Amino acid sequence: MPDGVVVTVKAKGSIVIEGPIDLRDQDGNPIQPPPGKKPGSIKLCGCGLSLSKPFCDGSHNPTPRAP
Repeated sequence: MPDGVVVTVKAKGSIVIEGPIDLRDQDGNPIQPPPGKKPGSIKLCGCGLSLSKPFCDGSHNPTPRAP
């Protein structure tokens, strides 16, 4: 991974940001990301379906059907 911040836009809608960032809301207040699976990485919602916006919670994944 190169030095600095890397932003990856995933096909299913999430936006992955890796590296040191300062995330703020529209009023300039800091937003604390939830604990992630990968330290130093956050996933933002790009599809609008997340219940924990601005973060991706996987809501874009289809619900598995019962057999």
